[in-house]
Amino acid sequence: MGRNQLFRGVVKAVALGDGPKVRELNQQIADADREAYAVYVAAMFAGAAGHRFEHDQSHAAITKFVNEMRDDFRRADPPFKPLVMEGLLRVLFGEDHLLDEIAPADQLRHQFLAIRKIVDQSESMQANLDQYLTDAETLAAQWLSEV
Repeated sequence: MGRNQLFRGVVKAVALGDGPKVRELNQQIADADREAYAVYVAAMFAGAAGHRFEHDQSHAAITKFVNEMRDDFRRADPPFKPLVMEGLLRVLFGEDHLLDEIAPADQLRHQFLAIRKIVDQSESMQANLDQYLTDAETLAAQWLSEV
């Protein structure tokens, strides 16, 4: 399985809530591919958040979503960090400087949590998940070529 297919498989499993599959596929990602993997996850997060916040990108909409997540993941271990989630969303909507304040491991984990929540709550994303994954691959390739 090529690295992009592996990335796609992990993120699809995350989106569908298949924890065992996530762990199985994640273990197959080579250390040398971890940066590209993080970029792919970020691209899928951007697509999912774009879908969720298509009509309202206000601070109130972000806060409402973060509060929902705080409730949804109140028993998460390690704990859900609302400020991390808010920061990641605000980065997507133009406040790039906040990204420097969020540890890479926190970025990845919270992007996964958001992808799972958004896909779970959207019949449209579920129905078009493969297209979102393809779009994420295209966006990730673009971002990686700009580095």
